[in-house]
Amino acid sequence: MKNIITILLLILCCQVNAFSNNVGHISGKLILDDSWDRKIYVSYLKTFEKEYAVSNDIIITSATIDSLGNFKIDLEKVPTEWSFFRLHIVKKGVSPNSLVIGSLDENFIHLIAKQDSEIELFNTGDRPIFSGTRIKGADYMKTFDYIKKLSNYPNSIDYEKSIIEKEFIKEVVSEKLKSVADTCKHPLVSLYAIYQTDFQADYLANPKFYEGYLSKWENENNPYFNSFRQKFHIVEHDLSNENTIKHIIFFISVVGFLTVSVLILFKRKNQNINQLSLQERKIFGLLRNGLSNKEISAECNIELTTVKSHISSIYSKLKIKSRKEAVNLKSKSI
Repeated sequence: MKNIITILLLILCCQVNAFSNNVGHISGKLILDDSWDRKIYVSYLKTFEKEYAVSNDIIITSATIDSLGNFKIDLEKVPTEWSFFRLHIVKKGVSPNSLVIGSLDENFIHLIAKQDSEIELFNTGDRPIFSGTRIKGADYMKTFDYIKKLSNYPNSIDYEKSIIEKEFIKEVVSEKLKSVADTCKHPLVSLYAIYQTDFQADYLANPKFYEGYLSKWENENNPYFNSFRQKFHIVEHDLSNENTIKHIIFFISVVGFLTVSVLILFKRKNQNINQLSLQERKIFGLLRNGLSNKEISAECNIELTTVKSHISSIYSKLKIKSRKEAVNLKSKSI
């Protein structure tokens, strides 16, 4: 009886141990010519901005490619949550951290995987080396591949097209990428689609879309979504600062306008008064008090023609045309 119990316990321990060490693999077969080194490297890319980053520090593991092209990468060092990776190979004699982008010698492929993933890769032998690679065990990579092709399309269009046509195509592609992101059920593949757009600029025009998107994936607590959220905090902070600056500028403009207006009015007042000679000021005061020309002549002891001449000068300087306007100036600041 004790032996049976011991055997059962051993079986149970083995099962628990197997469950706790559920480490997956990336394996497959690559058709390579003799110019390639027989080793494949895996780089862990902690953010989508590092899609093309190159460093020995981000290479987390590697595997040998045998003479038939077979390889098997143990994912023990890979995070347990969905993460972004790059597999690459290099030419013989070239540093392992070398990356070739956008030519027939392009030497890498991106993958989304986690520690328990079981993924197989099979290339066609065409150039670039990973073009047309068939991926098994990761159906979501079909959408990922579609996103890559879609995002690269604007760069492949006829350069003779007008700027307006190019911008229109970019806008259409951007909207399509957002649609893919909105409907995709895989969090990182969805986010990758967003990263292929100019989302920070687009947020200013379509904040509701991004607010809804962030709400949809609010439970995703990983470096990729956290970095993405941080970018929107920065945008919102910049917008807040921009609005504050606009309000300050508006306030200063209003205060400045009012100040200038008051100064102009004050200046006009002083200018209007200062334009009159001492005799004209005296006559103007008598005029506003309702005295006739004869009464002003007698009061100032000057000829009637001189009074008329002074009044004509006063009218001209103060831009008025009658005694009535002169009297009305009593209620104005002049």
